[in-house]
Amino acid sequence: MRGFADAFCKPWCLAGGALLMATAVHGKGTEMFVCTAADGVRTYQNSDSGQGCVPLNLNPITVVPAPKSASKTGVGNGGGSSARKTASLDARTSADFNAKDDRMKILQEELRLEEGKLKSLQDEYKGGQPDRLGNEKNYQKYLDRTARLEKDIKTTNENIDILKAELIRLSD
Repeated sequence: MRGFADAFCKPWCLAGGALLMATAVHGKGTEMFVCTAADGVRTYQNSDSGQGCVPLNLNPITVVPAPKSASKTGVGNGGGSSARKTASLDARTSADFNAKDDRMKILQEELRLEEGKLKSLQDEYKGGQPDRLGNEKNYQKYLDRTARLEKDIKTTNENIDILKAELIRLSD
């Protein structure tokens, strides 16, 4: 039954989540929360459901219209046109810096969480010799969990590398 629910819900739940995010950003209540479960899964919600939820700072989107071309305004390529271009670039730059800072903070938080997850996985993995659990009387279950831990550690390392590369790209 669970497989049917997952297969049915996935496309609709994803679309509903996107609609919820769009409504929350454009609607009256723009407060969003990012909630992290005990297993490290993150969800984004428009209400604080308790443990592991922190408010997500969503700055309003700044839209700067494109400058009118010189042929439409009747202005030549004189100094006035370049002064307007410089002023519009300065306005966009300060908004871009704020957005860039917000992205950097989010990426740094993601990196911190991934590094914490990696440490806990490595502690459980114990260099390839994790402790056997009570429900692992069958040796294959132990081998399966060890393989899953290896895969999770590899994936988390890749995520950390991607986040670090993105942080370096944004800092340039």
